[in-house]
Parts: sequence; structure tokens; C-alpha cells
Amino acid sequence: MSKSADAALARTAITDTLVVHPRLVQQGLEPDRRQRNSLAKQLPNLRAFADNHYTSVRAVLDWDHHLPSKMMVLRIYATYSSREAERLDREFERRARQIATDNIYPEFDVPDYGEIEASETYVSILTPGSNKLQELRFFSEWRKQVKQSLLRDALTVVRGQPSFERSLRNRSHDHLGPPVVIGWAPPCLAHAKNWAIEVWLLVEFNGHSGRAHVFMVDCESRKVTREHYTEVHLG
Repeated sequence: MSKSADAALARTAITDTLVVHPRLVQQGLEPDRRQRNSLAKQLPNLRAFADNHYTSVRAVLDWDHHLPSKMMVLRIYATYSSREAERLDREFERRARQIATDNIYPEFDVPDYGEIEASETYVSILTPGSNKLQELRFFSEWRKQVKQSLLRDALTVVRGQPSFERSLRNRSHDHLGPPVVIGWAPPCLAHAKNWAIEVWLLVEFNGHSGRAHVFMVDCESRKVTREHYTEVHLG
């Protein structure tokens, strides 16, 4: 199976088998065929980590526990094996039954489809009335499993960036610590040809919240392919 098949499988999960939370359906927010196609086209080319390939992808448009909803959550769950795919299907079925059982009155809260285990999980937000996806966020239990040699290489590359030196000089105070490897980042988020290593340098922090300078290092070319700033919140 080619890597392009991973991306095609993810898009098909949106166009053909998208699960829409009942609370969104009840609000008339279920996307039609045209809207699903639009969402699928906006989805970046997802690609499984390393030598893996996706065996299955499940997509769900989830609710935000507000009536009326202020936003909708697109969740993409991808698996690497048939065993994982079967477990994912069982969990989706279990969650659907739980939602149906609790969905009696609008004032009653019901579960969503969050926190379901998968090899790779992607999440994006869109607002009701808009079909525009915000940038994806990536989650995986193995994300932080970076070999020490690759970790050291990524930190060396980051420390060699002029922008890193500028951020280091301009930090709000001198006790914010060294750069930290967050873990693996998919090519679509790193703007890279390969999976990248994500490194954060904390530049501001008041004990509760702050800001970090983010560097994405392509693990094969050993180049920074993307930089941006992100908000940091304790806990």
C-alpha cells in the first residue's frame, strides 16, 4: 500500500462514512454531501508514521456540549492493524449506544466521541455555519518515543537557528529552562517531506500561562521546516 492510500482512506472516511453526533443532527448541523466533500478536500495529506500504513480510518463530527453548539469537532482516528481497527469499531459502537441511551432530553448532557484510542488521532475545529477547518492537532500515545540520537540531533539543529538565539535573548526572564522535545509531528503539520521532531522553547511564563517558540525539525534532512509560536497553559 502506498502512502497516498493513507490520505485517500482518511478523506473517504469523511465523504462516505462520517459519524455525526446526534446532538449536531438535532440542531440541523449534519453536513450534506457537498459539505463533506469540502471538508475532505481541506484535509491535509495524512501519512502513517515510519513504515506503517493505515488499515482503517474513522471520522466523526462531534459536539461541544453546548446547546446551541458554538463549535464542532472533527476527529480522525487511524489504526495500523486489523486488530486495532476491530477494537476501534467496537469502541465506536459502544460510545454510540451510550449516547443513544443518555440522549433523552436536551438539558441532559451526553458523551462525545473523544478520548478513543487509535494509532494516530487528529482533531480540528469548525464553527457552525462555516465549512472551514482550523489547523489539525495531532495526538498519539507513542508520540514522545524519540530515540536519544534523534533527540540530540533535533536540539542541535534548533540551537543553530538565528531565530532560536533571538528568542533566547528576548525571553521574559532567565529561568524558563532549555528547549524541550515535545515529540513526533506529522509531515502535514511540520510542512516537511518526512515526519519531524517538534521542539519548544518557552519564551514567556507567569506560572499559569505563557508562550513558546515552536520548531519543527525534519528528521531526515535535519532542517527546520516550520516555526511558529503557541500558547502554553499549566495543566
